[in-house]
Amino acid sequence: MDTIILSWQGHTLTTAGLLAGVILFLLGWLIGWLLARSGRSGEAASAKNKAQGRSASDDAFMRGISHLMADHTDQAIEEFTKAVTLNSDTVETYVVLGNLFRQKGEIERAVRIRQSIIARPNLDLKSHLQAVYDLGLDYKKGGLFNRAAEAFDEVLKKDPHHVDAARQTATLYEEMRDWEAAFEARKRLDKLTKSDSRPVLAHYKTERGKELMVSGQLDRAEDSFGQAISVDKNCLDAYLHLGDLELARGRARRALGVWKKAVKLSPQFAHLVINRVNSAEEELGNKAADGFYAEIDPETAEVPTLMSLAQHYSQHDENQKALEILDKAVKRAPHLLDVHRMRGQVLLKDGDRGRALDAYGELLAEIEGDWARYQCGQCGFVSHQLTWKCPRCHQWDSMFPRAR
Repeated sequence: MDTIILSWQGHTLTTAGLLAGVILFLLGWLIGWLLARSGRSGEAASAKNKAQGRSASDDAFMRGISHLMADHTDQAIEEFTKAVTLNSDTVETYVVLGNLFRQKGEIERAVRIRQSIIARPNLDLKSHLQAVYDLGLDYKKGGLFNRAAEAFDEVLKKDPHHVDAARQTATLYEEMRDWEAAFEARKRLDKLTKSDSRPVLAHYKTERGKELMVSGQLDRAEDSFGQAISVDKNCLDAYLHLGDLELARGRARRALGVWKKAVKLSPQFAHLVINRVNSAEEELGNKAADGFYAEIDPETAEVPTLMSLAQHYSQHDENQKALEILDKAVKRAPHLLDVHRMRGQVLLKDGDRGRALDAYGELLAEIEGDWARYQCGQCGFVSHQLTWKCPRCHQWDSMFPRAR
């Protein structure tokens, strides 16, 4: 059975977590209705008719809540629709109904409900802003990012301290890869929440620099990478690509200097630099490249670093040195199938078919292992490829090499 997730006052809730809030909401709503009803006791006939109408609406609303708690979404929608048909003045019912439509992916119906709320002439400001905010969520769910951004911006213009709209705007621009807008939105969010997102802000500048570099705007790209490092001196990706840029300009010595800083900054990601140096040996010169490799200590290096070192030495026909390094990697990470495979390939290249057969036998013995080299320290997601932002939990800088 799927869990229904709703957005209420800017928060994401599951059906299980929503129960307490729904009960409180119903009590408050019904108490208010009873007070209003008692205050009009002198208008007997008219009040009785209205109370009867509201009673039917209340019953439909409660049945809708009951179905919602049981994850019977279609039945819940049916009852909430009855409730608004019987009593169209109740904004709250429309809000819940719109959220359900969005959750089901019926974006057009959700949008129509928000627009009907917004169009009410006597709607208070708080309800109006909530409806516009919910409209932004609807558009975002439907992939209409520009319209979503317009809705969130409208909320922020009328309420600059609306934290949820500021947060949605920042994540939305990030999804749109509008890095400059994301940068400004994230700074505004930090100011509202008194948070420090400098590592994320640095990634925005780095991503923008990559785009500028691809388009040949090297000066602007360099400025962007420099801004990233100014924002967060520990932004490894900025150093990596600044080195790439220096190499593209023919400044190999400066490129190597930047990459060495990257290794000192994050030794666990030294393999990213080794791969770059290996590809740029002609420009760097053998002496400079060899000096760089000599600075890497296999005794303390991470497994991906050992694999990159071994690949380098194997490509230069230093197979015994490569095998020594791979033996260390196998001992540290016997579950990692790539290590066994590379070791077997180097042994075959070296002509040692007997040991190669043994190596592939070890590979078969570890077939229950996996190919994933990286793991998210936040949610545990594993991947063969490195991403600076985890694809599952969407945290930046949470992916690290798997040591064991």
